[in-house]
Amino acid sequence: MLYFSRMRWKIDGMSFDALWKLEGQEAKAAVDSIQKGIVSHLYKPCAEQYVISIGGARTVEDFDRYAMGILPMREHLIFEQVLPLEEGFTIDVFPYLTKRTAEMDDRPRLLHYVELHWDPRARSLDSHWAEIVETLQRLDAPKVLGVYRLAGREGAIAIIDIETAADLNHLAALPCLAGAEVTQVEALRDYLGFAEDVWRGYRFD
Repeated sequence: MLYFSRMRWKIDGMSFDALWKLEGQEAKAAVDSIQKGIVSHLYKPCAEQYVISIGGARTVEDFDRYAMGILPMREHLIFEQVLPLEEGFTIDVFPYLTKRTAEMDDRPRLLHYVELHWDPRARSLDSHWAEIVETLQRLDAPKVLGVYRLAGREGAIAIIDIETAADLNHLAALPCLAGAEVTQVEALRDYLGFAEDVWRGYRFD
């Protein structure tokens, strides 16, 4: 089962220096989970004190044990959301992001989380889901890294890579998304780049 998680840092009374030391340990565990294929998406929303992820767990018990007993920051993380997902598609995310990082000087891009919802009374997502997945998978601009249906709900989330805000408008205006309302858009940092900043203590002098 795939799950979307939103994990907020609980840092009351903690200095940023102390946070970065603890987050440095968390980042090592996170990179390990990426390399093992447990996590397919991991991002830090820009200027926010939380992290979002999409990853798999064999059972809910496994997920709970990992969250409550294994994560280095378990005492300082609040799981605000844990949502089951139906996968539409996922590209090979981290090789894509590695290549993207090397191209950023010549071709700057912006990762975004996009959440969409449909009228729950109409149940139109049931009949359009296959078309949505096929259309988004073919897109080159904006590049869609993955799209997922919120299980049991008339909603979906997508991770996209854009060059300008016009790309977001282009996505929202696609015919296959007629009837959908974009309810949330967040700018994201690739977690691997964020981890590098954490390991240097967020010092850039």
